[in-house]
Amino acid sequence: MPIVIGGGVEIGGGITVERGFATSVSLTYDLDAANYSAVPTNGSVTDGEGTTGQRTLTVANAGSSISWNAANGGVFRKSNAVGTDFIYGGPNWSTGQSYSVFTAYKLSATSSGRLLNTQNESTRDWMMAAYNGFVNAFYPNYAVNLPSSGTNANWNFGWGTWNATTGLGQLYTATSVQPTTTSFAVTNLGSGGGPNQIRLFSRSAGSEVQTGDIGFVKAYNGILTLADVQGLYNQYKSRFGY
Repeated sequence: MPIVIGGGVEIGGGITVERGFATSVSLTYDLDAANYSAVPTNGSVTDGEGTTGQRTLTVANAGSSISWNAANGGVFRKSNAVGTDFIYGGPNWSTGQSYSVFTAYKLSATSSGRLLNTQNESTRDWMMAAYNGFVNAFYPNYAVNLPSSGTNANWNFGWGTWNATTGLGQLYTATSVQPTTTSFAVTNLGSGGGPNQIRLFSRSAGSEVQTGDIGFVKAYNGILTLADVQGLYNQYKSRFGY
């Protein structure tokens, strides 16, 4: 069975890569637990499409609260609220870059915090996926959705997009049914932006720790369309039981 590092076309050796988007976006960061058999080591690299997508990972796990688990083809699991254990990496898109981020995640009730967060909050206060234990968050330095309720124990898909020209932030969400429109969309011309590297399971200071499973975090250097989102959903849904 192929190892899916993007999806769509097999290029040999059982590896497939994404292609066929309606727009000219590229996968530039692909931290997918399906490509691992353990927690990545500090200084290792992850890849998007080819060597131009290589990004160095910063990993600390002295408390061993992050593990790799074979469930759902591979997941990174945060078991408790040790804030000094973390993984972060990826592009610096704090200004001037349209982008999309795609993630699959399942929350644990052990603690309630932020699941995906920017590593440097002084440049942009960015977060996605979970906020205080509630699903479907997206905050590209302004609230597309900053939830104060709503949680589940399911696998959740989230696609956050931000348009650097118009200031439009959009969030597509899904569980067992593919998205047919955005779940949330807000325009803010003054303050939007992307992450300065993406941190898993907490804020950069180690606060607001969120336990749970992350299947993958994928970042693209442009805006995914609804057709793109639906294609990705149909590609990955079976891995997470849908």
